[in-house]
Amino acid sequence: MTSGLAAEIKSKLPVVDIVGETVALKRAGSAYKGLCPFHAEKTPSFVVSPDRESWHCFGCGEGGDIFTFLMRRDGLDFREALSRLAEKAGVELSERSAGEDRRRRRLREALEGAIAWYREVLLQAHQAERARAYLEERALSADTLERFAIGYAPNTWEALTRRLIGRGFNNDELIGAGLASPSNRGGVIDKFRGRIIIPIRDASGRAVGLGGRILPGAEGPKYLNSPAGPLFDKSRTLYGIDLAKTAIRREKLAVIVEGYTDVMAAHQAGFANVVASLGTALTAGQIELATRYADGVALAYDVDLAGEAATQRGLLEELGPDQSVSKVRVVRIPAGKDPDELIRTDPDAWRMAVAGAKPVIEYFIDRTAADVGLDSVAGKRELTGRVLALLKRVGDPIERNLYLQRLAQLVGVEERVLAEALQREPIRRTTARPAATRAAAGVAPRPHLPPLEAEALILLLRHPGLARELPEGDALPMRDAAAVSLASAWRAHVAEADGTAVDAVQLERFVGGLDPATAELARDLLARIAVADGDERLDADLAPLVLRTTLLRLRIQRLDEDLRDGRLLLEEAQRDGDQARLEAIEKRLIQLGRDKAEATREMHEPAVAAGVRRS
Repeated sequence: MTSGLAAEIKSKLPVVDIVGETVALKRAGSAYKGLCPFHAEKTPSFVVSPDRESWHCFGCGEGGDIFTFLMRRDGLDFREALSRLAEKAGVELSERSAGEDRRRRRLREALEGAIAWYREVLLQAHQAERARAYLEERALSADTLERFAIGYAPNTWEALTRRLIGRGFNNDELIGAGLASPSNRGGVIDKFRGRIIIPIRDASGRAVGLGGRILPGAEGPKYLNSPAGPLFDKSRTLYGIDLAKTAIRREKLAVIVEGYTDVMAAHQAGFANVVASLGTALTAGQIELATRYADGVALAYDVDLAGEAATQRGLLEELGPDQSVSKVRVVRIPAGKDPDELIRTDPDAWRMAVAGAKPVIEYFIDRTAADVGLDSVAGKRELTGRVLALLKRVGDPIERNLYLQRLAQLVGVEERVLAEALQREPIRRTTARPAATRAAAGVAPRPHLPPLEAEALILLLRHPGLARELPEGDALPMRDAAAVSLASAWRAHVAEADGTAVDAVQLERFVGGLDPATAELARDLLARIAVADGDERLDADLAPLVLRTTLLRLRIQRLDEDLRDGRLLLEEAQRDGDQARLEAIEKRLIQLGRDKAEATREMHEPAVAAGVRRS
């Protein structure tokens, strides 16, 4: 068998080197320690173990390997972390993906070249005088323009394309990067002309596209964005996320506005947790991106979201029914103002408006009640119909019932009657999300797993019913992100099958939809199953008990590792005479010891039920 993609990457990128790019590490015996980058602390509780190729924070409980570290640090899913580290290690994920990666690198290089040139034009060119004057009128400082790398595209047909072609880029690359359009006369012409240029970057700060704002008085659409392409997907992009993600983590809230200048004004005023949805209706992909860093989002749009029933339906249909709806709040902007103006003229009012943001369903209920009026039967009936239509898209039954209580109070109808009306039509549910988006809480990959990890996954693959009983979203007690990703994807696949047998065709389709490392792990385990199936197979009635015991043994292993890390920190605190830290570590060690004793006791007890218990 091959060493595996993830194992090869890990062999070329030691965990100390990857973590050390972010954390100042100091050797402590056979391990290294430093300040945890994921929570505020003054004394080190973050331990890196080269022998285990892993890291663990004794303070916040986070842990994993280089893949999870990148996922946690940069808010990536497993596929993205795998791609990033493969590129860093010089490992090709596959011939096809390597070619795609090379093309994307060229497109980004073209974009970066264009951004630098547009910036130079804005700062120095005579034809950019009007653009400089407009930006000054918008009260955007030189520092803000520099931080966001704002530029200007002169009103010419080929200035940029000639420059980049002279640097070795071809027409296809310029079109792919969204910088050029095909010309009727052959060749290409500049995509952006006579516009202020606003670079759009992903969460890691890599250029993915451009926004162009036309100058006042000129003809054409006010804003022009890069077209969709290999780098740019507007529905999964938030303007300013690269500069805002740290503040979003700190505030635990992402404020989403519509416009580029709203974001720049907010950051200039110190409200750095603000991003923009690029003028598009909010999408589930944008919510997913924002909530990698925050507990929720607050929409601060110029247009009143409750103005049209179509707006309500469109937003909630895009977001749900799942947990996305529960994460969205709405900021009430005073009439006649946009976020940019409010931030510049009354930052305290902006701060209060964000603090007072309402959950999106509650906002819609209150605004709809005000619009239709509750002083007549017709108004109450209208409100009831609209709200029930919205609640069909709320996936959480507890949340639905709470809103039903609110509606019952408003219209004076028994909650039971409203609940019956709500249940007359089935609640629409979306397809389960890809495992890569749920694996962010998991840990690192490789096809050659330690025996217990392999045993757990083989049991799940052999007995799909066990996967169906795994708690959704829960990470298994493993350090491997690919292993957790595989378990999560398998659970989602089995849930979609809804009790029907998973045949060979479905299995191949399932594996084909995984990222390269997870797919390689799946194929490795399935090959083991195929070989072992020639021997006596495990009785299906015993499988739940064996899986339960295996997961408990894995949990005990993880607790043992945490205890070893904690004792290392305890010795250091004793040497330093840091009494407060000593007491905190001792308290944590006692709790870990209790957790281990409980897991050990549970492992030796008979299973309470045949199902899989959370470990």
